[in-house]
Amino acid sequence: MKKVKVLAISDIHLGSKDSNTEFLLSALKKVKAETILIVGDLFDHHNLHRLKKDHWKVLSKLRKLSKRCKVIYLIGNHCFLKAEFMSILLGFKCLNEYEFQVKDRKFIAMHGDIFDLYFTKYKFFTNILIKFYYFLRDLNPYAEDLFKKKASSLADKTANIKKNAVIYCDQKDKDYIICGHSHHGEIDKQYLNTGSFCESVCSYITIDKSGKPSIFYDHKESR
Repeated sequence: MKKVKVLAISDIHLGSKDSNTEFLLSALKKVKAETILIVGDLFDHHNLHRLKKDHWKVLSKLRKLSKRCKVIYLIGNHCFLKAEFMSILLGFKCLNEYEFQVKDRKFIAMHGDIFDLYFTKYKFFTNILIKFYYFLRDLNPYAEDLFKKKASSLADKTANIKKNAVIYCDQKDKDYIICGHSHHGEIDKQYLNTGSFCESVCSYITIDKSGKPSIFYDHKESR
């Protein structure tokens, strides 16, 4: 078992058929962390009625881990309750953003949807698109790939999440910012994105006792 200061995970989307609970449970078993950061979107709020046995197993595992390590949930755009009510529901601390330090390295963590200018500016429109996506997917599973490509292309052209996140990181005088939301895991200088557990490639980030971040894709390490 790998021992680290922080394990950062996000975009698990429990309730979605895409949620890769097997890989997540493996990561939670493989990595022993002093702090587990869930960087938003633990649930897929459009599919809460579709929580399966494995999804409940993840919630049970996180609650058990919160008894022996710090578990912090950062509110994401798929959250259906405010932080104080999510804390009551989940049994561990829920916040909008979280600041911490490991050795001399300063971190700030938040879901990152506020840096998605397209999403924040056209929130009503994007929510309609999301509902339409789920409607189409229920009718025709082959519509999923096409819709994802179109949505991804549109988002790439209208938002620069990384750039906006780095600006915020500098404003807060931090060395690193940890985000989720985009479902694209990466470490790019001070920008750390945990990725997700509902894409073809899943990923998570760890921070060791020296404050050095590492990202893992399907159990393969990249630095």
